[in-house]
Amino acid sequence: MVSLNQLDQLMTELEQMGGEVKKAVRCSIDALVEKNSEIALEIINQDDLIDNHLIVIEDLITRFIAAKNPQGKELRSSLSVFKLARDLERVADYGTNIAEITLELKNQEYIKPLIHIPQLASLALNMLDVALRAFLDGNADLAEAVCRKDEEADNICDSIYKELTTNLTAQEDPNWVKQIIRLNMVARYLERIADHATNIGEETILLYTGKRVKY
Repeated sequence: MVSLNQLDQLMTELEQMGGEVKKAVRCSIDALVEKNSEIALEIINQDDLIDNHLIVIEDLITRFIAAKNPQGKELRSSLSVFKLARDLERVADYGTNIAEITLELKNQEYIKPLIHIPQLASLALNMLDVALRAFLDGNADLAEAVCRKDEEADNICDSIYKELTTNLTAQEDPNWVKQIIRLNMVARYLERIADHATNIGEETILLYTGKRVKY
């Protein structure tokens, strides 16, 4: 079976990956709000470092299964870590996408102050942080609390979409139209980050209670 040290190594790698992913997304939003091209470029250039965490985790799990043939809870734990790592890699991609949009819009004045996008980012990142903590601590109740926040994230994203769409019909400047479309993309990326946090919560509940839930 997978040894305790090997499981600990997997969990440590996942925790480190999660920390870097959260930082990347947080910095991407800061860069967007502040129009900071240097931070945006740094996020884009560091994407490969986060991808490397996924490669390491995949390699560890492959070797664990091949060498130890884990069964039951240990096998499920290893596979859950793999699923979470894939979720985190996608979240990091969204952070990179937001950074790329920052570079596109760096010379434009925003049509209005960015308020709801940072609000949605804060909610999504909090969900991700709590979901990871729930998984690492084996806390299914905490994981369920995260899942219940998904609707709130959806509602904020819908509000941003409606607000931006209203502005779109009122503007004829191609640059402003492009900006509205790009900002709506940012909102969708953040909503998907909340979805990935919910996926992690659902996986945590399945692993520690055996219940398969879908929010």
